[in-house]
Amino acid sequence: MENLDNTLLEMREQMRQLKEKLDNQKIVNERIMRKSCTQTFNRLKLKSNLPIFFGVFAILLSPSFLQMGMSMRFVIFTGVMMLVCIVATFLTNMHIPRMDSDLVTATEELRKYKKIHAEWIKIALPMLAIWVGLAIWDAVKNIGLSGQELYGMIAGLSVGIIVGLLLGLKLRRDQMNAADDLLAQLKELKETD
Repeated sequence: MENLDNTLLEMREQMRQLKEKLDNQKIVNERIMRKSCTQTFNRLKLKSNLPIFFGVFAILLSPSFLQMGMSMRFVIFTGVMMLVCIVATFLTNMHIPRMDSDLVTATEELRKYKKIHAEWIKIALPMLAIWVGLAIWDAVKNIGLSGQELYGMIAGLSVGIIVGLLLGLKLRRDQMNAADDLLAQLKELKETD
């Protein structure tokens, strides 16, 4: 009987040690997951703030259109359009969750960010088309471009738009991938809690 009691005590002690090791392992895993979430969050934040930087840069360069002979109306339209894009990007980025928020709130905010970001392209592409049309109309009316000069401008605009769209779509894909990664990591963190 005494032997059985000793064996039972030994087994309880082994179970306690095993449980302690598992708890420590869970804490280490959670720390690693939180660190990974923070890195993904920082990547998303950086990628999401790049359009603001480019927008400010475009606003600062827009007066150079005056030196090319474009109208003040076109320069103002360009500046206002870029300002709208900057404000929209800033407001969208407000839905990137802070890493110290609870997991449910962070997940909801990140989903809102993705939804708004997906809808924004439906506004941005028509705005770009209007801007290109206005640039061509302004170049013909105010600068007097015609023939080969006009074709050269259209070719230059086309190359710029294609390169800009490719870079913009790559940046957008990177943002969405980072958001998806962060959502997956938040889901994994929720499951460990």
